[in-house]
Amino acid sequence: MVNVAGIERELRLSLAVRPEVLRHIRRDLVTCLDSWGYGTVSDTAVLVVIELLTNVYKHAGGQCDLLVIPVEPRLLITVSDAVWAVPARREVSAGAEDGRGLVLIDELTEHWETVLTASGKDIRCSIRLPPAVKTMTATPPTSTPTATAKG
Repeated sequence: MVNVAGIERELRLSLAVRPEVLRHIRRDLVTCLDSWGYGTVSDTAVLVVIELLTNVYKHAGGQCDLLVIPVEPRLLITVSDAVWAVPARREVSAGAEDGRGLVLIDELTEHWETVLTASGKDIRCSIRLPPAVKTMTATPPTSTPTATAKG
């Protein structure tokens, strides 16, 4: 776990991926990226993570571990599952409803790879990070005495 100035800079989840939990994962990822100062890459990171998790749901029984960690100048994403089958790009027709996931991953990431492990595989991706943007916390207004009108 990476901890910078009291902010935990790691999202680590063990998941039973189902379509209805994807919105929660999306929200948690956006919240983490915003708090780390990397909100500008949240759309890209969400697309990559959701695509990877959808593949786990469709091809790996839905069980996986997700790790997202910023290691400047990259955001590292790892999805680990218990299936040794290596994903491969395939030819798809113009009207096909799926089969474009790896093309999307290729376009959105700086690098991705499949690493076979003793328990299955890791899909590892990296996304180039811009410099972190510090988010300002709103300061509550101080109370000021209210003038009363005299008649």
